[in-house]
Order: sequence, then C-alpha cells, then structure tokens
Amino acid sequence: MKRLCHSSLCRMLFSLFVPFAVMLTLAYGTLESAAIAQTEAVVDAAPIVAPVPRDAAFTKPVPVGIEDLRIIENRVKAIVKQLQRATVGVRNGSAAGSGVIVSKDGFVLTAAHVCGSPGRTVTLILSNGRQVEGKTLGTFRGVDAGLMKITEKGDWPVAEMGNSKKLKAGDWCIATGHPGGFDKDRAPVVRLGRVVLNRRGVIQTDCTLVGGDSGGPLYDIDGKVIGINSRIGANTNWNFHVPVSQFSDNWDRLVAAEDWGGDVRERSAVMGINGDDHDHGCLITGVAEGLPAEQAGLKEGDIITKLDGKPVKGIGDLAKRVGAKKSGDKVKIEILRGEETLEMEVTLVKPKD
Repeated sequence: MKRLCHSSLCRMLFSLFVPFAVMLTLAYGTLESAAIAQTEAVVDAAPIVAPVPRDAAFTKPVPVGIEDLRIIENRVKAIVKQLQRATVGVRNGSAAGSGVIVSKDGFVLTAAHVCGSPGRTVTLILSNGRQVEGKTLGTFRGVDAGLMKITEKGDWPVAEMGNSKKLKAGDWCIATGHPGGFDKDRAPVVRLGRVVLNRRGVIQTDCTLVGGDSGGPLYDIDGKVIGINSRIGANTNWNFHVPVSQFSDNWDRLVAAEDWGGDVRERSAVMGINGDDHDHGCLITGVAEGLPAEQAGLKEGDIITKLDGKPVKGIGDLAKRVGAKKSGDKVKIEILRGEETLEMEVTLVKPKD
C-alpha cells in the first residue's frame, strides 16, 4: 500500500473525503516493542491512550474546512503508534491474519476463521518483528469471534477493550492489520474511516479491508478496541467487523476454549446487496456490480418485501434466509419500487472470500 507522509495527509483527506466515506492509509517504519500501561481486572486491559474530549470536528456529518481535517489528523497521529504496537500478525499453519493484544498476560482477540479451532499452536508477530508462540482458545463462529493467548512470558503492549454497543453511524474509527500478511519492512497498516452501520452482531465501516487484515482491531478515536476485522463485501464500504461486545459478553466461554455457533463465513449463498431495515422489509442501500441482484435488475432504493412468498423483516432476516440457501438456488422476491410492486427471480451465488 502507498505510504503517506504527514505533510500530505491533510491534503489527501480533503481531496478524498465524501460524506460518510473516508479512507486513510498510514504506514510507519518498524516500531520497537514497548510495555504500554498497567492492567486491571477481567481481561487485564488498560488504556494505551488517554480519552480526549470530543472536538466538534468529530461530531460533524462532514469536516468543514482545513482546520477540521487538521484536528482529525493530529488525533490520529497522537495515538497511531500505540495502536500499531498492540496489533500483531498471526501465522496459523500456512494461513496469515492479524490480532490485537488486550491483556498483559497475553490474551489476543482475533477472528474465529483466523483461529481455525481451539488448541492449535500459532505464531504471533509483534510490530517490531519479534515472534512469539501462542495457542488458539475459544471460537464463537456465529459472529466470527476468536481468542488466542501468548504462551511465552513477556511484557506485552496492550489495547483497552471499549464499548461497541454505543457506536452509531458516523462515528470515526481506525482499522489496523497486516494486509497481505506480516511485512518486516512495514508496520501494521492504518485506515481511518467511519461507522456505516452497527446492529445485529456486526459493525460495518468504510475502512477498506484486504486479505490478511482479518482478526485485526477496529479502534474508536480514543484508541479503544471496538471491533475485530472479519470480512469484506463487494464494495469498498462493505467492510464488516465483530463488535467487541461479542468478546466481553462471552469471555468465559472463549477463555475456556469452547467452540460454538455456525460459521458466519460459511454462508453458502448471496445475492449481492447491502441494505437497511424498513417498515415494509429491507431497503436496498447498495447493489454490487456483477452479482445476481444487479443482473436481476434490483436497484438502490428498492424495498424487498417478500422472499419466496414470505414477508422480509429487515436486512438481518433477509441475510439469514439467503445465507441458508445454496449457490445456484433461485429465489423469488417481491419489491416495492416507488408506487409499483414488482416480482423478480434471483439466482444466488457463492459468497466472495
């Protein structure tokens, strides 16, 4: 990924910013490992950065002028190195991913599909290149949450677990990880963006993810972990993260190395839309190019009211019912387009990895 110097960062933000979609890639040189803070109970995690009062720049729908962009830039610059230190690369057999250390005794949050299964030996790579051994613990496959633990002794840099339940659309966030796998010549890559959606066990952001980012942390603007990178969709703002509340609410089961829930990544079929809840069903907010929904003639703004003759109760209901089908299955949908009611047939396909 292209590296950006701080002097060009503000110009880049201004030129690329559109309402509700900002993406910033920062890459710093190799960082030395460091202990960050003292730890407390439950997961022994302590703040690696101090919370700051919310400046008006972070609450506006769109930054207004260069000064707002500088405020955002300066906040990211103030916390980014510490966020990177807590981010680790993961090697699990031939597979690569990311994770984040959340306790001094070495607990690491990641994605369930990065863990694979409990009891595996993995290699965790700190931001300075040091490699340590760890093991996989519990996996909640239904939301793609996984837990690992460093098995060696050490003084680990940690990130504090935040509160994902309070997130709302428009909140600023920072994703880190190792796209393409760990690179000794590059620190964890950072992307700045905003929350698009937070509901039903998933956070959606416009922080563009790439293969290798899976399991890496999503931070709020205070530097607290609010999610874990899980999967991507067809469009650049279709990036999905496991809410950190799924880890804190199921902590004991994860530590006990339980393995439960159907794998969210093993949904066998998709139609290729993004949507939101609507009084009459599911409002289509995006249609992926080249996927079945577009081919069938669905458009942004359409409202899916029925699937195979049964009412649709929001985006979550639609996703669950479509995901339970198989690639190649045909489904009949009823939509509202303005004042018109239309019926269409969509042939589903296998999800993109």
